[in-house]
Amino acid sequence: MSKNLTQRPASAGRRDFLAQAALSALALPAFAQPAAWPSRPIKLVIGYGPGGAGDTTARLLAEGMQKLLKQPVIMDYRPGASGMLAADLVAKSPADGYTLHLTDDGALSIGPATRKINYDPQAFTFIGSPGGLPLVLCTPPSLPVNTVAELVSHIKAHPGTVSYATSGVGSLPHLLGEQFKSLIAADLTDVPYKGTGALLPDLMSGRVAFAFPATTGVLSHVKAGSVRALAITSPKRIALMPNVPTMAEAGYPQINSIYRSAIVAPPGLPAAIEAQLTAALQQVTQDAATITLLETGGFNVAYQPPAATKLVFKNELQKWKALIVANGLHLSE
Repeated sequence: MSKNLTQRPASAGRRDFLAQAALSALALPAFAQPAAWPSRPIKLVIGYGPGGAGDTTARLLAEGMQKLLKQPVIMDYRPGASGMLAADLVAKSPADGYTLHLTDDGALSIGPATRKINYDPQAFTFIGSPGGLPLVLCTPPSLPVNTVAELVSHIKAHPGTVSYATSGVGSLPHLLGEQFKSLIAADLTDVPYKGTGALLPDLMSGRVAFAFPATTGVLSHVKAGSVRALAITSPKRIALMPNVPTMAEAGYPQINSIYRSAIVAPPGLPAAIEAQLTAALQQVTQDAATITLLETGGFNVAYQPPAATKLVFKNELQKWKALIVANGLHLSE
């Protein structure tokens, strides 16, 4: 019997089968492949209601990022508990890049230092910080002081009779006041108000000796001369108040906290999505037009990458916890 010379070995047939299978896989329709991110609108959760300087900052950042990401960035307002309700919601959201949170010290350092919370402030995926709002040590024009040193001398000369205003118990202005009080070893009385707008009349009239309002809430009053700015809490002077020294320049480098903003995502965000978001945020904070609009409102643009942002909030949390314990503060309203 003659041998069929055209018969192919079994191994060759198996190779043909595998090759055909590989070609078929390459020919799969596009809808079977994972969609590129982002493929739909992104939600930016905000821990306060619409309106005000904070909302303006959020909108400017959202507008800049949506241009770069080619998808709408939609504002989702979730006010309550100094931003902690919003942070709790985001902490429990899917880590798919479609839920972000513009947050600040209220949810990441001050809140966790002063209250019981249901999330880990260090567990978020940190995208970065665009900067923040400095606070200003202000006095009424009727008080005969023009520098921080003169304010301290005035406080020392009137022990137990000087009061300062805060925008609420456990707020950043309150903690800064307590930090200042501790540094100068003085007997001061804190007077809580429901926000900066509520405390300003008593500050301007001289019923309280000083306060630490944010730049946005007091800038127009400083320009009008109805309050006097002694020092600013940011690391550097700001363009809107070029003649106002920093607290460090005034001799108190420990007082360096601001209303720092950060964009975070739920824990476990894929690294590739994190990298895209971080690049977008960094690019937005380098845009000249956006910087001008933000800083006109008192916001100090100073981008920080994810790791540095996370570390700042960790250090702030530890600082406020230590201050609360050392001074025996009871911060429940």
